Amino acid sequence: MNLPGLLVLACAVCAAEAPRSASPSDAFLPDTIHRPPVERGSERKRERVVEHDSIVYVAPAERLSIHRVSAPPAGKAGTREPTHIVLLPGPVGSAFSMRHITATLGARGLPVLVIDPLGMGRSAHPAHADYSLTAQARRIEAVLDTLRVSRALVVAQGTSATVALRLAAVSPERIVGVLSLAGGPIDRQETTGVRLALALAPLLDNPLGRAIGRRRFLAAVREQSASPAWCTPDIAARYLAPVEADLRGTFRTLRAMQAAVEPTRIETVLRQVRAPVHLLVGDHRTSHAPTAAQVTLLQHHLSAFTVDTVSGAGTMLHEERADAIVEAVLAMLARDG
Repeated sequence: MNLPGLLVLACAVCAAEAPRSASPSDAFLPDTIHRPPVERGSERKRERVVEHDSIVYVAPAERLSIHRVSAPPAGKAGTREPTHIVLLPGPVGSAFSMRHITATLGARGLPVLVIDPLGMGRSAHPAHADYSLTAQARRIEAVLDTLRVSRALVVAQGTSATVALRLAAVSPERIVGVLSLAGGPIDRQETTGVRLALALAPLLDNPLGRAIGRRRFLAAVREQSASPAWCTPDIAARYLAPVEADLRGTFRTLRAMQAAVEPTRIETVLRQVRAPVHLLVGDHRTSHAPTAAQVTLLQHHLSAFTVDTVSGAGTMLHEERADAIVEAVLAMLARDG
């Protein structure tokens, strides 16, 4: 199966960011406008910023991909342990999708980790793993234990935002804040996007199926972005590269995610979160944005919750308005002291 066939999967997984099919009018749009140790891999230095790709095993078959960005800290070092910025990408894009954010935060001397949850990005796709969001949160916690990260601000995109919320609930002493990038709380990963990907799988080996996939992917990008200009053929290829490396494993993971059952309902989890949670949504309404019901759920059950709208963006905030994300990260760090 080649790259054109993968476009079907990319479209479907991007659509999977929504917990249900919703019309753009259902999307929540607040009034406030946010303006402008097991390691292998390679290292590269750019303007004193060091980027390092590595892996961490949390179980014999469960290998998580880590992208670390570090630089000499700005100003005088304090006595308190530094706060790491932990980025959790969505199902497609891996560390590459967060490149604008990591470059800016790294240049400011902040330690940054990009962690692909199991079955996503460049992490492993084991056949018999628990792909519930609860299990994913426990794996991220294990990675932070291994890397001896005692304080973390988690920035999570789409579905991974629920992983971040569950992590904050089980590790309140470590998580100082959660910044959600257009990700609403969910209990099930069984979405229309996942079902579409599985249904279209048999088409991937014929020309008609590949043509359909190409059109669906481009349509999804246009629907989710205020302007689709950022998604060039080269960038699309970089997004799809981890999927292309293990297409069978990716489809197997999608099936497992679809079937996963959470041991605890999200409402219960939210009541256990003590860290402040900040949700960013774009002003370009899409059916994949958090719904009003999801935002109400966050407002009712979280002890500290804020939501802002970012102008000039859809749900691909990390591509269209990375500057607004960096601004929000710095504001949360400043409030943490």
